[in-house]
Amino acid sequence: MATSVGFIGVGNMGNPMAGNVLKAFPLTVFDKNPNAMSNLIAAGAQKAGSHQEVLERAEIVMTCLPASPDVEALYLDAGGLVERAKPGTILIDLSSVLPSTPRKIEPRAKQRGVHFLEAPVSGGVSGAKAATLAVMVGGDAAVLERARPVLRAIGPNIFSVGPVGAGNTVKAINNMMACVNSLAMMEGLVLGRRAGLDPMTIYEVVKASSGGSKALERIPTAIVPRNFAPGFKVALMNKDLETFNTIAKELHVPVSFSNVAQRYQQAAMAAGLADQDTSVALTIIEKLAALE
Repeated sequence: MATSVGFIGVGNMGNPMAGNVLKAFPLTVFDKNPNAMSNLIAAGAQKAGSHQEVLERAEIVMTCLPASPDVEALYLDAGGLVERAKPGTILIDLSSVLPSTPRKIEPRAKQRGVHFLEAPVSGGVSGAKAATLAVMVGGDAAVLERARPVLRAIGPNIFSVGPVGAGNTVKAINNMMACVNSLAMMEGLVLGRRAGLDPMTIYEVVKASSGGSKALERIPTAIVPRNFAPGFKVALMNKDLETFNTIAKELHVPVSFSNVAQRYQQAAMAAGLADQDTSVALTIIEKLAALE
């Protein structure tokens, strides 16, 4: 009999992930916004009226929420997932949060005979839709092996990175590096445009040269067409950079590029662009360069 799976939090990222899980497993879904569940229910998922109802139906429960306070409330408050889960249940949090959050959850779960994994993902909404996400799992490796078939439904690259907390540390490192790479690309592109160069010429040359990175693909897909519809929102990148900088402070590691990158995200938020894709930071650089 197929493993029964629950999914709580089916918003921007959670919805396509849940949709891919549904293709392979019986799925029960819950979200505080009923409209967020409608496409999944139409595709065959069972609708739950609460997170407790999800726990009653599922052997593995996945969650995808905005930030640490949301995750800690869902898991640790009275009547939350840890308190209500049946012994043997595997709880998997896919959210990007402070490493301290999963470290609070795991010991409480163990006390009740419940398994917990953190599994933040990378790849954005497009990767969630295509089921090509990278999954960074912190927690017991034996529990991961039991959950691997379900995680494989959302992405082929599943990494066991260490104890709980390690997954969100790796995620913060990845997003910091991705953001810095993107902003470096944008600064170079704006300078090139001020010098009279065609953006696509810059794209083709750098793509074939030592300055190339995944960030370049934003030139033809987002920057040239001015398409800043959210794939990964400015507000979420700001949150992840704050996580990286918090970890750096705790470990007394001097960092510079992440601070500059976060200032750009905060400038975009101040300009009312928090819900746009991170590529919209280009417009902040253009204004600083007086470029139309």
